[in-house]
Amino acid sequence: MSIHGDNQAYPERTQEERTQEPRRRMTPAEMREEIGLRIGRGPEEEHREATARQGWLARLWPRRRNGQDGALRPCCVVAVLILTDRSLALDGLVLEIAEDCLIFRQGSRYIFDRTEAEVVVRFGEHELRGRIIETSAKGYLVELQDLLSPAEVRTLVQVHGLPA
Repeated sequence: MSIHGDNQAYPERTQEERTQEPRRRMTPAEMREEIGLRIGRGPEEEHREATARQGWLARLWPRRRNGQDGALRPCCVVAVLILTDRSLALDGLVLEIAEDCLIFRQGSRYIFDRTEAEVVVRFGEHELRGRIIETSAKGYLVELQDLLSPAEVRTLVQVHGLPA
């Protein structure tokens, strides 16, 4: 008899049942799903709770989905990223660019998490306002408020682009 009593969450298994099944590790997504099923929550409720936990800024400007990131085109443009709230200028490179976003890599060894910071990116004759929506080892993904035209992106990639 276990400590759970009659309404057991985990029914007891015999030694034979335990040795017959090879135990595999569950992924975090599988664990969340199993826990949700055990407590009676469906995936819709989990999504609702996740969006409720987000800040109001995150709900206003949702992060880009991976499918949209395919529009980024590789380039190498010397630029300056200015954090507007601190008036801090960071030298670096624009490594990838699209009409509505770009990836800026700071010219130092360490990249600090500056997600949600309002910034201005200056390169060439461009001065673009935006917001950092993701920080990774690759650099800062900046969502632009001032969109570039497709012709401007093509010109930048032709002049500063990397060979394919």
